[in-house]
Amino acid sequence: MGAQDNLTNVLAVVLGVTIGSGRADFVALAGLSAGIAEAVSMGGVLYNATRAEQRLDGRDENSVKLSPALSGAVTMASSLVAGMVPLAPFAFLPVSSAIVVSMVCSLTGLFLLGALTGRVGGDSWRREGVRLVAVAGAAAFAAAVVGAFLHVA
Repeated sequence: MGAQDNLTNVLAVVLGVTIGSGRADFVALAGLSAGIAEAVSMGGVLYNATRAEQRLDGRDENSVKLSPALSGAVTMASSLVAGMVPLAPFAFLPVSSAIVVSMVCSLTGLFLLGALTGRVGGDSWRREGVRLVAVAGAAAFAAAVVGAFLHVA
């Protein structure tokens, strides 16, 4: 959940800021800030959700569940790693190349994450992969429109 969310959000931030400013330093600042904030937020959300679930659902004692702290830590770590995927190309490539590599890597990661989720959940891995790419694509497109509309460079 955290990986999907941060891949989508950081890609959208990176695209919006790149199109709006064209400056790699702005992209780095916005992308890193968004990625870290999102990772900490997702970790906290999963910690609190797992804790509440355990308190409310004492009837299902036989299932294996992660502790709230472990659930939050795993979510935060996966979210943080995933958030760096769209951002990393900007550290090594010119902005024009980095934006393409960022989109390709992010959308590929989202497809693979969706495919894995579909496979584990017994759904169509192709459909789930495409679904995640479509959601991320819509978010990225919306951010790109905002960046183009509010162009600051």
